[in-house]
Amino acid sequence: MLQTHILIAMVLILAAVVIPVIYFKKTKQISLLVFLLGGVGFYLSSQIFENLLHRLVLQPQADGTIALMKNAPLLYVLYGIATAAIFEETARYVIFRYLQKKRPLTIGDSLAYGLGHGGIEALFIGISGLLSLFVLAHLVSQGDSTLLAQLPQTMISYVQKLQAGQIYLLAFERILALAIQVFLTFWVWTAVKDKKMSYFLAALGFHALIDLAPALVQVGWLTQPILVEVIILVEFLALVFLTKKFLLVNIFDTKGKNA
Repeated sequence: MLQTHILIAMVLILAAVVIPVIYFKKTKQISLLVFLLGGVGFYLSSQIFENLLHRLVLQPQADGTIALMKNAPLLYVLYGIATAAIFEETARYVIFRYLQKKRPLTIGDSLAYGLGHGGIEALFIGISGLLSLFVLAHLVSQGDSTLLAQLPQTMISYVQKLQAGQIYLLAFERILALAIQVFLTFWVWTAVKDKKMSYFLAALGFHALIDLAPALVQVGWLTQPILVEVIILVEFLALVFLTKKFLLVNIFDTKGKNA
């Protein structure tokens, strides 16, 4: 049953957020306050300030259409990946600068912020989206003609054709995005801690590159969901390799716990 798969996907995303927080709270004594700051950083940067800029620049119509996407898709893609990177990475930078003025930064701060930023994103986008899908799937399965008449036919058709694999692919995407946010945070954390702006610029570049495949989907230049996830997975593995090589980060080294 489709609703069962949706519920399982929601549990997987929730577990991907909660389990690392509990683990690193025990092994690195991460701050729950910094975790919350990560969530606030994500919400303010992407959902408030970035969205405000999109409304001013893109001026979406009532039906959701955007002239720039249709008339200049390449410019739309470049604009989208640039703004997402700048707003989110700047939020990290500002918050770490604030924390550094209060006390020395620890790797626990990086973990806490990354989990908060990526965790709230996973809950806000992943679980809320799946919850809406669950309600819609329930309405379609009930077959109430009165209720279905109020829904767009394209939406009904989408749910009717939806497969379990697609639902778990959505869950995988959110969990992968959470991991990416954690590793991106290491670069901004190091940029602030070691006063190396080159690492901040690297984080901007990594973020924009990772957002490129989803942006190409929006303009119709990429149409295979699995290919998109494979591309992002390869980019994530490259990010992990570069993080370990240049930042020498070992988050599972429990010998150096942070108070």
